[in-house]
Amino acid sequence: MSALPPLRLSPRDCTCFRIRGAARRVTQIYSQHLAPTGLKISQFSLLGFVLAEGPVSVGRLSDLLATDRTTLTRNLNPLLRGGLVERAASGDRRRHELVATAAGRALFKRALPLWVTAEQEVRDAMGAKLTSELHGALDQSMERLAAL
Repeated sequence: MSALPPLRLSPRDCTCFRIRGAARRVTQIYSQHLAPTGLKISQFSLLGFVLAEGPVSVGRLSDLLATDRTTLTRNLNPLLRGGLVERAASGDRRRHELVATAAGRALFKRALPLWVTAEQEVRDAMGAKLTSELHGALDQSMERLAAL
């Protein structure tokens, strides 16, 4: 039985390179639309999750966003400094939870239609079929990669 020949891959064939390139372009589109609010797309999403889940622990938020605590903390800091999110006491004195402030809720409400426009622009550019396939492929990829 002969061994399989080694893969001959170039950097252009790198899965990470392709995903990051697509993510950068999509991020640019959302950033252009959200610019009037001063929010980055990562901050918009984070604020939205705090609003939807709050009060929410950092650990739970980290799980929901599939991100490590260091990255989450880095993205949370501007929201905390800006008075958009605050720490609230929980039943356990050793941990705190995050809640959106009135200013955070107001900014999110103002940003939401801008986000919708960005989302529609991306979906229109890709088309309904590719958007659906991409969402399915990404969900399935996350499930499989979580097992590693």
